[in-house]
Amino acid sequence: MRFDVENESGSDERLTVGLRAVAEDDERLGASNAVGLRLLAEVQAIADARRRRAMVLSLAAAAALATALAVPAWRTLQSRPGLPVAADGAVVTRELVTEFFPLRYSNVPARGGYVVRMQVPRTALAAFGATAPAGISNDPNILADVVVGDDGLARAVRFVQVIEEEQTP
Repeated sequence: MRFDVENESGSDERLTVGLRAVAEDDERLGASNAVGLRLLAEVQAIADARRRRAMVLSLAAAAALATALAVPAWRTLQSRPGLPVAADGAVVTRELVTEFFPLRYSNVPARGGYVVRMQVPRTALAAFGATAPAGISNDPNILADVVVGDDGLARAVRFVQVIEEEQTP
């Protein structure tokens, strides 16, 4: 078998000429402006759909967190025994509260938020270096108001003691 250098050199030149012709055709026959604009619009629509999905997932996570915080508080309120009723039927309710203590995400901006009341262990009060307001019972749990932003992040907490007194005429 004989290797022909001259034929190989001629093949390379023909290949080069052919590839240049294909490149010129591609340049001349490229996509029109209308096709380019439609393609760009489609890419933007896909990006918008992804952003909407991410927003929906974020809102769903925030709703799940709010529900996880609210349901135990609601159940606690539902299971409370009836309020004592005075002879004339009037009951006075007061609340003793601490100041709000900032939490880890207190500096994250939020457009709105909610206050969620829940029961927390008494040790949570000590974790903030706070002492119980005068009159707070020695129950193992204490009520807390937690400020939750519209993004589901807890921003601040304060501790509460509800005092119910019969009103005397």
